[in-house]
Amino acid sequence: MKAIRTYESGLIGPLLDGLGTLPGCTIFGITDPARYEERVPTVAFRLAGHHPRQISQHLAGRAISAWDGDYYAVELVRRLGFEADGGMLRIGLVHYNTIEEIDRLIAALRELTDVA
Repeated sequence: MKAIRTYESGLIGPLLDGLGTLPGCTIFGITDPARYEERVPTVAFRLAGHHPRQISQHLAGRAISAWDGDYYAVELVRRLGFEADGGMLRIGLVHYNTIEEIDRLIAALRELTDVA
């Protein structure tokens, strides 16, 4: 389990760094690199001008799994004010994901932000 935690901890930096390069991307949760050990490599975010369902479908078309909506975090989504606006998009990485897959994810998201 320690090896899995160590590996997964190494994924959060590249994921957050990549998302941070996308125009209009708002990341929810800890984004301070000094605090990465306090989180897991699951990230909720929104892209300005894009409905979370649209993003999820765009990614699915590229064989990338993502969740949109409230994913049972109903009160959080309501408190953030996104209940009527499709919630958020969630990416969850685990020990079998790779940096290359993160790069592919960011490239797919960039397709959306480059045309907006």
